[in-house]
Amino acid sequence: MKLSKALGPLKPSATGGPQEIEICDLSCDSREIQPGWAFAALKGEKADGAAFLPDVIAKGAAAVLCEAPEQVSGLPSGLGWAQVPDLRQAMGGIAKRIHGAPDETLTVIGVTGTNGKTTTTTLIRQLLRGAGIGCGLVGTVMNAAGDQEEVAVRTTPESPAFYRWLRRSVEAGDRAAAVEVSSHALMLGRVAGARFAVGVFTNLTQDHLDFHGDMESYFAAKYRLFAQSAKTLINADDPYGRRALEALGGASFAIQRPATYRAVDLVLTPTGTRFSLETEFGAWPVHSPLLGCFNAYNLLAALAALLEAGFGIDVLLAAIPRITGAPGRIERVDSGQAFGVMVDYAHTPDALEQLLAEGRRMLPAGGHLHVLFGCGGDRDRTKRPLMAAAVAQGADVIWHTSDNPRGEDPECILDDAAPGIPKATRDNPDRYHRHAHRAECVAQAVAACGPGDLLLLAGKGHEPYQEIHGVKYPYSDRDAVEQALARRMESRP
Repeated sequence: MKLSKALGPLKPSATGGPQEIEICDLSCDSREIQPGWAFAALKGEKADGAAFLPDVIAKGAAAVLCEAPEQVSGLPSGLGWAQVPDLRQAMGGIAKRIHGAPDETLTVIGVTGTNGKTTTTTLIRQLLRGAGIGCGLVGTVMNAAGDQEEVAVRTTPESPAFYRWLRRSVEAGDRAAAVEVSSHALMLGRVAGARFAVGVFTNLTQDHLDFHGDMESYFAAKYRLFAQSAKTLINADDPYGRRALEALGGASFAIQRPATYRAVDLVLTPTGTRFSLETEFGAWPVHSPLLGCFNAYNLLAALAALLEAGFGIDVLLAAIPRITGAPGRIERVDSGQAFGVMVDYAHTPDALEQLLAEGRRMLPAGGHLHVLFGCGGDRDRTKRPLMAAAVAQGADVIWHTSDNPRGEDPECILDDAAPGIPKATRDNPDRYHRHAHRAECVAQAVAACGPGDLLLLAGKGHEPYQEIHGVKYPYSDRDAVEQALARRMESRP
């Protein structure tokens, strides 16, 4: 596509070089640039994209997009360039044009909310593929198109990568795509220009206030999805969801309140979940292998979104027995031990509260609930004591450790969270254990569990690394547990 056509209706402040030069893709990451690509020289918080111009030129970039003229001074004459105001937002429309507007070919379902995005989008893909219908995925754990799967870097990628994955889905013959849409993505233009067939809102609880400042701003960021959605589907059991429903109307889902789609007569067991899916056009029994009340919400949201998008109920119900949910979400670790171990991504006060409630439901009589958790560094500090309080309220034994300390001192993060745990509990060595080294804390927790106990490891979920002082070291809660279980088995007399 020619640079001038990719710019479309945009009115650049200035242009230079050949505007009819052919470009085949776009990126704001200099490491991705290939011959014939355009490079968006964004000015970020930590770096100016213009600093990487020598690299992208050496790699064969055909064009450069910038926000300020000084960013492109001295460019080679054969390189096309354009100065585009608010480049981050404009980049989405440019990427959409380059990739042939794939969001208008696919049935794209966007899911936003604090908790449940990953599992809901994963279930949408699993349900459709289980019904023989191709579905792509753009999410926290994985990006996928057809049978192609790739580990994701962030919840929602920058707009060029977002549209690139949707184009791959079109080329793979997918009919739909499920997309996690984070509040950061909505504020930073990562899905700019996209049209969603259905926009789903799961819930809103405290998170990311380091970025948004307060809950109202956080809600306003999530609310942006609705302006890009042909239909909306909102959780009527969530207070912020009810505010959105009052303002917008649209379809709703719920377990506790009246809604367009309801899960009625919910039965939770250690091996699965049952409920009746009640809609305006009938009711159907649902038997799911997923565990926990919040997974009932996730499955209900996925089914409702697909029904709103026009897919048939019969094929969806037939696919339910084969769904597995998302990695690192209530994921069992079973090496034949006499106690339960589960890995989960819960990293907000509300998610921890729900996780511990599910743990209580699954805990055998006489068993003790062990909970291992930590708080992320360089993120919302105000939620740290709230997370600790949620764990203290529901756990019998607390294992307080690190999550991703990032650039902070792990002990300082532990200190920030500790006041959420009553002093009497912190002073009780049978109930409270503090160890900043996560793998060693996992090993201690595994060694301490007795028959009938349940150990929940919260926060890391699917993540295959631990970020410490800017370095991502290989680490997995599941691997750490399996290694600790193996050592425990070997030490048996």
